[in-house]
Amino acid sequence: MKHWTWAVIAAFVVTSLTVVGCDDEPAEEQTDEVADELQQDQQEDQPDDQADEEAEAEEPDAPVIGEPAPDFTLEDEEGNSHTLSDYRGETVVLEWFNIPCPYVVRHYEEGTFANLIDEFEDDHDLTWLAVDTTFDNTPEDTLEWKEETEDIRPHDYPVLQDPDGDVGRLYEARTTPHMFVIDEEGILQYMGGIDDDPRGSEEPEDRQRYVEQALAALADGDAPETTEAEPYGCTVKYDEDS
Repeated sequence: MKHWTWAVIAAFVVTSLTVVGCDDEPAEEQTDEVADELQQDQQEDQPDDQADEEAEAEEPDAPVIGEPAPDFTLEDEEGNSHTLSDYRGETVVLEWFNIPCPYVVRHYEEGTFANLIDEFEDDHDLTWLAVDTTFDNTPEDTLEWKEETEDIRPHDYPVLQDPDGDVGRLYEARTTPHMFVIDEEGILQYMGGIDDDPRGSEEPEDRQRYVEQALAALADGDAPETTEAEPYGCTVKYDEDS
């Protein structure tokens, strides 16, 4: 009788342990499912994070030949807003500008910029933008200058106002003029001087006309042979307090 009693007790214990084991299994399966879901969420989020990092990497903080030109937004002398990336699909020339600079004055009197526009506006969808980073220049100053120089400016392109110097510093603009040529894909193809004749002592046809050469190469579907050259002119008048 005693042996039978112990057998019953042993059977009861084994049955209880089995029930407890079965109760634990769903909890383990649920934990695994939660872990799988968390891992899946992390994998789904990872491409977005990588895309954000790649997008940030594509935003240059300095002008580099062969890389996208740094984007910016500035207003012109009439208050119209211009964003560089809005001109994607067009060849863009940036001309750093200062009203009283004798180097700038000489090139306007010679028609340097106007001649380039005349020569290449049919080969490119060409946009020419002047940028004035002179700290004390005002839109009114620019409008007055435009009125006074109508006879030497056959093309009335905008003069973007950058008195805080943010865009000038972004492009590391050093002189007026300091030139930048950006292709239709938004890639910077040339930066530097308009030519190799700072004093204007050579006839235009005897100069190395770097911007002209860059535009001609792009018109033919080629990369410019000279992509960087020393800029010359007046120093850009940055606001020392900004």
